[in-house]
Amino acid sequence: MATGTNTTYLSNVVNHYFKCNFKTLVNRCRVEYAKLLLRKEKRTADELIKLCGFTSRSVFYSAFTKEVGVVPSRYPGNMLPFLSEYD
Repeated sequence: MATGTNTTYLSNVVNHYFKCNFKTLVNRCRVEYAKLLLRKEKRTADELIKLCGFTSRSVFYSAFTKEVGVVPSRYPGNMLPFLSEYD
């Protein structure tokens, strides 16, 4: 299904308004959702990773650490029993 725009235009809009590329914007949204879930719900790390749309634990930890500055297990308000494999 066509969206009525092209990838170059979309890329330029994202760069202009969000000062980042599309992949970074998507990961920021996923990390924000992960932070919300960390504060509100008890889920396993694997459930959280899947719910937020990350493909693997290492990708999730990398994106989360880049955006927040700490690994998920050290995030304030963390309700999850994270494994310390990436800490």
